[in-house]
Amino acid sequence: MKSIIIKPKNELLKKYVQYFLFFKKTDSTILNYTTFPNNNLCLSIYKQNKIDYLNHSKANNCIITQGNKNFVSRLYGFHKMPFQVDINSCLDQVCIIFYPSALRTFTNESYTDLMNSDSVFEAIFSNKNAFLLEQIFEEDNFVKRSEKLESLLLRNLKNEIPDKLKEGLHFISKYNTENITVETLSEKLKVSDSSLFRLFKNNLGQNPKSYLKTIRFRTILDEIMNGQHSPTEVDYLNQYYDQAHFINDFKTYTGYSPKKLIDQVSIQQNDLTWIYNKMNSE
Repeated sequence: MKSIIIKPKNELLKKYVQYFLFFKKTDSTILNYTTFPNNNLCLSIYKQNKIDYLNHSKANNCIITQGNKNFVSRLYGFHKMPFQVDINSCLDQVCIIFYPSALRTFTNESYTDLMNSDSVFEAIFSNKNAFLLEQIFEEDNFVKRSEKLESLLLRNLKNEIPDKLKEGLHFISKYNTENITVETLSEKLKVSDSSLFRLFKNNLGQNPKSYLKTIRFRTILDEIMNGQHSPTEVDYLNQYYDQAHFINDFKTYTGYSPKKLIDQVSIQQNDLTWIYNKMNSE
């Protein structure tokens, strides 16, 4: 399978989109990959694939097979456990990776409705060029595909991120979650806990507690993968009470202990942290 990450060129769009991710697979090889909880949302668009997505307390699994529908588009995010993708067919997939809250600048659609839809692209970019997806997927050059996506997104910027939310996200980013709780965040923004909950839920799709926990996990994952800390050192950081608490949370998010994950995981183009497994051909 060919996969490539391309980052936006437009300076304005860089505030909202982390990168575009393209997958192309034309052979019969069966493969799967696993990614881990993040606060970014991924809009995935598939050409002639059937998507079976299981997301509940015991499973977070996407199964891709050959389909009859021209295009299917889904929104993935807000994971609380590893996200496993099984690819059992050819694949032509476009992914737009949005920064936290950035999707709200393009649409006012309910997060709940979007997360349950298999036509997310149409819901967000309705009443536009009916053949836009055909034009994007007809382009074999991924750089040119990304340029078409940039033009589309720039034409559809319609909302502003609330100032209070921007202030809160900046505060979290500045202090990297150290000693930040929902209570300290409420005090910093001078809002009640209930107002903070609505602010996050309506604009990010996550409540502030879940957002902070995921940020903490990603910070630790990045530190381990970049060699800044050993897996036994980070339990003293990021508000973990002890090593057992840290390892339990880490296993929930990844399925592995920190030491075992290091042997399994790889990083693509400094952005995508995943476990990639190529299976036997049929």
